[in-house]
Amino acid sequence: MFVKKCFISIFALMLGLSAYSRIVAEDVIKEIKLQYAPDTRVAVWSVAAEQKAGNRVVLRGKTDNPQAKEALLKRLKSFNIIYEDSITLLPDATVDKPWALVAISVACMRGEPRNGAELVSQAIMGTPVKVLERKSGMSLVQTPDNYIAYVTDSSLQFLTQVEFDDWRKSVRVVVTANLSAVYEAPEENIDAAVSDLLLGNILECSGSEGDFMRVSLPDGREGYVKKTDVDDFSEWSEQEFDMDIIERSARRMMGTPYLWGGMSAKMADCSGLVKTAYFSNGIILQRDASQQALTGKKINADNWRAEAEPGDLIFIGTKSGRVTHVGIYLDDGKYIHSSGRVKINSMDPEASDFLDYNYLSMSRIKGEVGTKGIVAVRNHEWYFNK
Repeated sequence: MFVKKCFISIFALMLGLSAYSRIVAEDVIKEIKLQYAPDTRVAVWSVAAEQKAGNRVVLRGKTDNPQAKEALLKRLKSFNIIYEDSITLLPDATVDKPWALVAISVACMRGEPRNGAELVSQAIMGTPVKVLERKSGMSLVQTPDNYIAYVTDSSLQFLTQVEFDDWRKSVRVVVTANLSAVYEAPEENIDAAVSDLLLGNILECSGSEGDFMRVSLPDGREGYVKKTDVDDFSEWSEQEFDMDIIERSARRMMGTPYLWGGMSAKMADCSGLVKTAYFSNGIILQRDASQQALTGKKINADNWRAEAEPGDLIFIGTKSGRVTHVGIYLDDGKYIHSSGRVKINSMDPEASDFLDYNYLSMSRIKGEVGTKGIVAVRNHEWYFNK
């Protein structure tokens, strides 16, 4: 320790206290990011050190992790760095209602707070989100899988904590048809539609009338949906792992166009297809393929003939090992995936629909629900009061 302090002191004298403080602060900021926010898709950490007069630094930026901020300040103090704390802790003062529900059948999530920014994901109607920041008609939100991105305010219904608690206790239905609609009256009339609906959309329910359920959308719109297109949300959430449901949901999307960032029965990217199919079975997976690859029970892709089971996720990527694609294993080497469109191909080199991909690994979700990155809806506190 004595040697280390001497080295730091000599380094400071050579460099000058002013530059030394900034460089040490920048190094500590990087260390804290690696420890607390290595994946900025699921954590906010945009902190920087700005040099001021003398040996003082100003810390600017924002984070959603109070422990990370506390660790940063403690670490800087241990180096005797004089700092000014201007780090914003999210949710910030722009947020008067800390929760929201997605109010349209599928909302776009973007990497920056502008409508022309890259589409990074989507969230479907009734998805509860945590509001972190609001600016220029868009909100930075976090979805139940911890994914963070910007959504247009008009696509959300903002809730107080009390309103959110009431929603979690309410009687709800979940859409189990790939495509459906809410109608003004208890009859199927496309000319009197209130909203389109997609697989996994969640609505509050206030009764039934004939073959229809009376429902209200998150933004207060009311109407009727066919009973055959929905299930009671509480009962649906109690379902056990069922590969038949997962496969049926995926197959019903056959031919659906690929959309980068897509995550619904309308359009989906590769990991969006996987998430949508598994959510139909009440299971929340991570958003991106590279995240999904870090979950579940690992299986050697080379041993697929002997070890693969229906429902296993197949990860595809570069020779260096970077995951770029994912599909759902069906049987006999076949898997369903979204590439250009949702389709079925084979891992078997002898099959006519074989794709010469670099199959990196496989992950088993069955039996792993409750482990890191794999959550049952019934156990997620954003959906039910626990």
